[in-house]
Amino acid sequence: MITSVTDLETWLSATVDHERNGTFRDIRIERFRAFLALLPPCPAPCTVGGTKGKGSTVRLIEAALRAHGLRTLAFTSPHVRSVRERWRLDGVPASIAELAPACAVVAEVEHRSGVALTYFERTAAIAVVLAASIPACTVLWEVGLGGRLDCANALDCQVAVITHLSHDHRDVLGPTLGHIAAEKLPIARPGRPLLIAPQSPAAAAALATQVALMPSLGPVTWIHRHADPFALSLEGAHQHDNASTALAAAKLMYPPLDEALARSGMAHATLAARCQKVRRGERTWLIDGAHNGPSIAATLAVAHACLRPGWQLVIGTATDKEIDEITAVLPTGIRLHRCGYDSPRARSRDAWPNGWQHTPWHADIGALLAAVSDVDLCITGSFYLAGEALRALGAQDVQVG
Repeated sequence: MITSVTDLETWLSATVDHERNGTFRDIRIERFRAFLALLPPCPAPCTVGGTKGKGSTVRLIEAALRAHGLRTLAFTSPHVRSVRERWRLDGVPASIAELAPACAVVAEVEHRSGVALTYFERTAAIAVVLAASIPACTVLWEVGLGGRLDCANALDCQVAVITHLSHDHRDVLGPTLGHIAAEKLPIARPGRPLLIAPQSPAAAAALATQVALMPSLGPVTWIHRHADPFALSLEGAHQHDNASTALAAAKLMYPPLDEALARSGMAHATLAARCQKVRRGERTWLIDGAHNGPSIAATLAVAHACLRPGWQLVIGTATDKEIDEITAVLPTGIRLHRCGYDSPRARSRDAWPNGWQHTPWHADIGALLAAVSDVDLCITGSFYLAGEALRALGAQDVQVG
């Protein structure tokens, strides 16, 4: 019986956790699709895939719909501070009282079917049960990894969204943008709208090639940044692409949508570890989850705009992330720090390329914060590191209602 967050984490962790061990090549969809047939039916979701901006786009769609009083369930990953963040009911992380009955249903079906789901599959199954229990619920579903083999693809979407496409998980998804596009586009369904967010020229070409090979998809709409700028609490110019995409998706999910009301809701949307600022006196810490070169570049643009001159950059990343792409976007002259965090996938002191070996190393965020106590910091890379930084700084939870 689950009565606390600790109970929930213990149950979820009592099985294979691909997120922590990095064995993504073992992911298969067939088992979850069969398991899904044993659960209550879930409303067709708005499924959001891509490389960058998925979580922010889901949050902005959610805010637009919530501004109209709609009931929503948003399933996202990973979490930053609490596992409850993965399931937002009406814009707020689900409570243990709401999660416990759903967990019981999933556990009972596992027992009856003889299937032991993975950590992520359990979180997805909980989302399905929660969605089925809420009358007139609009479901927003963020793809975990890729698309073709992700749990999201076991659900027939109402609307599919592809956010910014770039290199990530190339050992699993393939070496080129074309391979990655081919893995992500299968979340779309024939006859259901597919929205493609603003892209780099290379990503747009890769997606266009793959869309042409899948003629049953669509209708397909290529989103351009809205001519009328958004007022957003989410920091960074890149969020305006996400907002333009989110507004289009919200209109499809709720055709009577009033754009002015939607924009008002989106203006107040925040999300933990998305260029989140923590201030103490004159000092500012900018904390952001960013896992490849383009993401780090967007983070750096925000840091340049909001941190005091002399700010320093802290990076902690998993061993499977594109460290060469990250290195390529770092400006010369910036003071760097490497930082470890609590994950078996975390890049250890000796696992960085030779060019990084003279960069100061800190075993954990506590050691880093003790050693660098007089300048503004941009802390980025893994969401695990971001969560540890927010906890260490005693940051208040971001309100997302």
